[in-house]
Amino acid sequence: MLPPGPREPRAAQTAEFVVRPTAFLRRCAARYGEPFTLRTHWADAPMVLVSAPDDVRRVFTASPDVLRAGGSGSILEPFAGRSSILVLDGDEHLAQRRRMLPPFHGERMRAHRELVARLAREELASWPRDRPVRTHERMQALTLDVIMRIVFGSSDPALRIAIERALALTRNAPRLVAMVLGATSGFERAVSVVDEQLFALISARRRSTPVLRADAPIIDELLAASSSDAEVCDQLVTLLAAGHETTATSLAWAFERLGRHPRVVERLGEPAYREAVVKEVLRVRPVLSIAPRKLAEPFEVAGRVLPAGVHVAPCIYLAHRRADTWGDPLAFRPERFEEPPPSYAYIPFGGGTRRCLGAAFALMEMDAVLDEAAKAGAFTSAPERVRRRGVTLAPARGGRVRLSAP
Repeated sequence: MLPPGPREPRAAQTAEFVVRPTAFLRRCAARYGEPFTLRTHWADAPMVLVSAPDDVRRVFTASPDVLRAGGSGSILEPFAGRSSILVLDGDEHLAQRRRMLPPFHGERMRAHRELVARLAREELASWPRDRPVRTHERMQALTLDVIMRIVFGSSDPALRIAIERALALTRNAPRLVAMVLGATSGFERAVSVVDEQLFALISARRRSTPVLRADAPIIDELLAASSSDAEVCDQLVTLLAAGHETTATSLAWAFERLGRHPRVVERLGEPAYREAVVKEVLRVRPVLSIAPRKLAEPFEVAGRVLPAGVHVAPCIYLAHRRADTWGDPLAFRPERFEEPPPSYAYIPFGGGTRRCLGAAFALMEMDAVLDEAAKAGAFTSAPERVRRRGVTLAPARGGRVRLSAP
């Protein structure tokens, strides 16, 4: 027997999860306790949500043969493709992960920091003084530029426009509800344009027979390691979308928080403290709400045996709001990360074998941008509510801040 949950029809739960995601999660937790069960068109079966650290640990440390993410990520397949690391499972997933991991770690990642810092300085220098700036839009442009330069070695204007148009279709709540319920033709056409652009780039790159170097763009590494153009295309789409949208949203939340905490801004020049600020932003405003898995066989969690076929999802949003873990969870206090958080209580990048591939890169990118922001001047902002923009939880008014002269 599944845990209790709302009784509204799947379509109604889907709409509320899209339009009012955090309020919906809070209401369900308050009314039904945890775990609770949702039934939405995000998934093909009921989804059981958990947030207690022990329950999260059970899910993230379970065998990938028992808990599979491909089934839970099927909604991403029309955009990311069948070969995307987001929807693969088992050996195929691990193989793709090994191919894509090197550029985001070690010396390669540290070399990327110089690029991020330079582009962030240029972006911040372009902001008007003493007038509102929608940081979400500006950070989307910045992080897309960064990831395109790392993936391709340059920023391709036509591909950039195609990606922005496809992603824009997911940022409107009514349109996103319609897409989840099956109205996907417009989105599929936009994605096909992205694929056409990528296949052309892949074909041209193969003809040029690039030599792999330590500073080679990621596309060259994928071409050397992958067997088909379709596989490379799917991984490139995943990198371009996931590699910029989530970080851009986190940076928008960072500016929204910093604008109301001048004491924090004053200490951003301290590397250790800046790292704590980044972690606290990701805690108090995680950009993803859940990290779902699909059960291939019965699985025990939270004192219940869940049947095969259902989904179980550590809820990132609720895990980061637990008073028994964080004390005053709604307060923005970077100092709380002066000590490591309890295991499986802090999960902004998911966990287990499917922990976000670009987690270290995202942390580096946020750190570099905030380092430059500390030198740009004083920020002021007002609190903003959470609104879903595609798969991310973003500032409702775009993360508006005013930057004064330094």
